[in-house]
Amino acid sequence: MMRDLGLLRQLWRFRSYGRPHLGALSLGVGLRVGELLADLARPWPLALVIDGVLKGNQPRGPLAPLTTVFGGSNLAQLTAAAVAVLVITLASGVLDYLGDRVMNGAGERITAAIRTDVFAHLQRLPMSFHDHQAVGELTSRISVDTDRIEDSLVDLFSILLPGLLSIAGFAAVLLSVDWRLGLVAISCAPLVFATAARYTRLTRTAARRRRAAEGALAGFVAESLHGIRTIHAFGRHDLHDTRFADGNRTTLDAGLRAVELRARFTPMLEVVTSAGAAVLLWVGGLGVLGNWWTVGLLVVVTSYLNDMVKPMRALSKLSITFSQGAASAERVAGILDQPRRRPVPSRPLPARAEGHLELRGVDLDYGRGPVLHNLDLTVRPAERVALLGPNGAGKSSVLALIAGLYPPTAGQLLLDGKSLAELPKPWLHDQVAVVLQDTFLFSGTLADNIRYARPAATAHEVTQAAKAALVTQFADDLPDGLDTRLADGGVGLSGGQRQRVGIARALLADAPIVLLDEPTAGLDLEAEQLVVRALTRLVASRTVIMTTHRPALTRLAMRTVHLHNGVVVAA
Repeated sequence: MMRDLGLLRQLWRFRSYGRPHLGALSLGVGLRVGELLADLARPWPLALVIDGVLKGNQPRGPLAPLTTVFGGSNLAQLTAAAVAVLVITLASGVLDYLGDRVMNGAGERITAAIRTDVFAHLQRLPMSFHDHQAVGELTSRISVDTDRIEDSLVDLFSILLPGLLSIAGFAAVLLSVDWRLGLVAISCAPLVFATAARYTRLTRTAARRRRAAEGALAGFVAESLHGIRTIHAFGRHDLHDTRFADGNRTTLDAGLRAVELRARFTPMLEVVTSAGAAVLLWVGGLGVLGNWWTVGLLVVVTSYLNDMVKPMRALSKLSITFSQGAASAERVAGILDQPRRRPVPSRPLPARAEGHLELRGVDLDYGRGPVLHNLDLTVRPAERVALLGPNGAGKSSVLALIAGLYPPTAGQLLLDGKSLAELPKPWLHDQVAVVLQDTFLFSGTLADNIRYARPAATAHEVTQAAKAALVTQFADDLPDGLDTRLADGGVGLSGGQRQRVGIARALLADAPIVLLDEPTAGLDLEAEQLVVRALTRLVASRTVIMTTHRPALTRLAMRTVHLHNGVVVAA
């Protein structure tokens, strides 16, 4: 029981996203109440025909005043009943349309707000979080799970609240029409909700398992598509088919379990509600035979029972929606609950750092064992230092620390005598430019990818950076030059061309500190020479720390530092 309440609390935590839309949601509830009033009036035209026209009794009920307008003849009563049916149906339809429009519009806006906040939070989580997460799984949480939360929050206002009002309204009218028939009619309500409570527990567990299976499958698909070149190169399509089939089978089993519960749930509700209708018909029939009430009144009460059962069924089925929403809320909350680095208060800082870097007794552990041990390193302003050593020596980890991707496990990292942990992130990003081993290019134009380093840069500044990085040497041959649109990841450009775009980014950033992480790895001699020429312009008058195995790049350094197993062995 406590576990169920915990899941509902996970869903309830997103209520704040509905507050800006309370006006629209309240209007939607009001429209649903109006629809309820129209539905309450729906059976009375039939009662007017049965009792007033066919039986010749004095008209009773809320439509009786209409007979004074149309007249008391049978034809007048038939006309009044027909007009009432049209007006009531039209009013109910209009109110239903407006209610759906208002509620679902608010739901879409709520979902957009949740999705925006989750994505913004996800982007700002530390690399230590992303290192242990699958991209597809996180994508599934942002796209699919937020939609499930929307369904639950909208249903809260469009089904739960109006449904409760409908049941209360129908019950009150039933009791007011005839308390004996009313008690018989509402006696099936506890059975309906008891049945719903039983299936709520089962569907909640099934929904959680299904969402977990879908998220894992989405993660595998994303991973496979990211590595599609490797799949084609090794011809391992069958291996991925097998792994996908295993994940798909798990998802299918979870989905079939949910389908089975839903399929079993509806007939059970039908049996319970049919039992109530059968008792009402039997007791009501006896009452008509005993002249306790009229046939028209029995028809009205039976119609009200059927109308009351509809919101009861809808409320009962909400257990499935809320179970899925609670499971999705739990998954989305798993992102929002991840701690972020607290923003450092702004402080007076120079627009441009001098570039003096110092690592004092630094340790770094990614969670798989230490990669840096009591590392001491000092780099003076405008000094160019090359970190050398075998793979796994910790060279890239030093750059990751300076770039602010990871905090040191122990020790201090200082920039111009100030601890990096005490410096505002935006200011730090302006002081450090990075050229990675494999520059990642986003979808968009070449110019957009260069401008990524400084979005406010002018077209002239972008062009100058492109020329300095030798990007224009190949961009001029493209159909639209720097305005040529690229596919995801820069597919179609060579490795050397992508690296030159990365160098252009760093040039446009104009940061006093430049980090180069194997920027010429994997390039042929000609491409390496072009990249080194571009780097020569980038590193001038800047503090530079580079990792490399290539002599052409090492020659740009003023000093070399050798690392082994995370320790400086020679400097």
